[in-house]
Amino acid sequence: MKKLFSLKMIVLVAVLNVLFYLMFIQFYFEYFPNGRPDKDAYKVVIEMQQQYGLELDEAEFEQFKLSYHERVQEAEQLMHDDPQFKKAGISTYEAFRAMDVFSDNKEWNELDRYAMFNPGIDLFWELQGREYLIEQYERRLERPYANLSNEDAAALQRMDEMVASGTLNTIFPSMIYDNFKNVMFYVYAISIISILLIVSPIFLRDRRSRVVHLQHASRIGRSLFRSKLIAALLSAVLIISIQLGCIFLLYSQQPGIELFYEAPINSAFNFPYFWYDLTFAQFIMLTVAVLYVLGLITALAAAFFSSISANYMALVALQIPYIYLITQPLSRVLIEELIMLYKPKYAQPLAYGLFIAIVASLLAYRWHRERKGDLLL
Repeated sequence: MKKLFSLKMIVLVAVLNVLFYLMFIQFYFEYFPNGRPDKDAYKVVIEMQQQYGLELDEAEFEQFKLSYHERVQEAEQLMHDDPQFKKAGISTYEAFRAMDVFSDNKEWNELDRYAMFNPGIDLFWELQGREYLIEQYERRLERPYANLSNEDAAALQRMDEMVASGTLNTIFPSMIYDNFKNVMFYVYAISIISILLIVSPIFLRDRRSRVVHLQHASRIGRSLFRSKLIAALLSAVLIISIQLGCIFLLYSQQPGIELFYEAPINSAFNFPYFWYDLTFAQFIMLTVAVLYVLGLITALAAAFFSSISANYMALVALQIPYIYLITQPLSRVLIEELIMLYKPKYAQPLAYGLFIAIVASLLAYRWHRERKGDLLL
């Protein structure tokens, strides 16, 4: 591990991680929630959680709708007092919402820009956020079935269980789930790249230094294959732990996140739905566990690539397809769509099992060659 974590490699990986963060991850911390009315809906959900808790019953929902109508009255009072609305002949919120802003009516276009993009007026964005939340809660028992096939009996049964249990009365917001999923995808990508960079020279360095024959000439030298694999796995754990520590330190600063750690991710305000009843905190732990598994698989794959490569060009040629495969077509199955209801329930465990079996088989074959191979081969 000391050889793997040379000062040069530490600096290289650190610089790469910082650049990757600035290019891809920082955006999701600086702009959360991203855009409007998501920003306003998220603010309203936080107020709901503080007032009603993580679950909303029918009486509380009626009270929430009443607060929406009170805000509409405030908006109409603003319209009554504001000369811009008087000029356009708009005096009710219903009339404002009915305006065709894509028409040639210049007064309507100017009024829409004034009401929605004036820094001093946030009320109309807030009303749109409240309308979205009301619609989602009212459709919470019908919406989940919209994308389900009648032939998918297991998914339909799972949805029936969620509807019957009342878990869809909870108010975990989709903005948190989407933000976390996007952040973790990039953490997943940079972790894979960092592990490959650190672990890849583990066998190739000795081959280029021409010490392989010296190692094979002793019993201890032949057992170095196992020692190097252990070093590769420990290195992967260390890299991921440091990266996750930095990311979660930043993630914990996101406003309002701490209010929803105990909220079920199957919620009236979240999409998609999931095979298991997990809280957001449990879902975070599951995602972290999956990242460690993928990191260990990558460490083993990197060790295998290193053991069969004659030079660094050959090593890079093996790594590029692997990086593409694991971050593009396989990323949806392995991490992005984790335990989603609209995917086969056992697809991900089977994918991980197959992935592990392939890498383990290749390494077992290579280890056998290392232990039994002739020095002249």
